[in-house]
Amino acid sequence: NDVPENAPASCPGTSSEKAGKEDGCAGCPNQKACASGKGDEEDPDMLGIRDRMANVKQKLLVLSGKGGVGKSTVAAQLALSLSSQGFETGLLDIDVCGPSVPRMVGVESEEVRQAASGWQPVWVRENLCVMSIGFMLPSRDDAVVWRGVRKNGLVKQFLKDVDWGSLDFLIIDAPPGTSDEHIT
Repeated sequence: NDVPENAPASCPGTSSEKAGKEDGCAGCPNQKACASGKGDEEDPDMLGIRDRMANVKQKLLVLSGKGGVGKSTVAAQLALSLSSQGFETGLLDIDVCGPSVPRMVGVESEEVRQAASGWQPVWVRENLCVMSIGFMLPSRDDAVVWRGVRKNGLVKQFLKDVDWGSLDFLIIDAPPGTSDEHIT
C-alpha cells in the first residue's frame, strides 16, 4: 500500500501518476512531495518532530467534528488538572483560525520567545506551559485566514521547533472538523 498514513482517504497513492495533483490532495502534508515524484520519501521535518516528541510521555488530542462543543475548555481544564496533580504538562493550541487557549489559561498578554534550543512556550505555572498562534498576533481580535500548506507548516513548527522539554503530557487542542491541522 503506497498511501501515507497521514494522507486523506481520497489519496491516489504515492506511485500514481495523479499523486499530488488530484483535488483530494489539496491540504495534504504530502502533496508537494507526491507531485514532485518523491511522495514515498519521508518528510524531512518528521525527524525533528520525532526527536522533540520523544521527550513527551503521553500525547492527548482533544477534537470533535463540530464546533462550539467545548474542546478548548476541556483541553485547558485537563491541562490545568494534570499540572495541579504534579505532572509536567504542555498545552498546544493548533486551532490556527480560532486560538482561544491563551485567554482560557490567563496568559493572553504574554509573548513567545526564541532561544537557541527553539521557541519557548509560555509558562502558566511551574509545570504547565502553553503554545499558540494567539501569542503571535498583534491583537486577540485579529483573524488568521490560512489554508493548507501554511496551516500544516505552523503545526509542524509547533511540534518540531518548540522546546517543550520533558513532559508527562502534551494536550493538543484541535479545531473543529477534519481540517488540515488534523491531517498534519
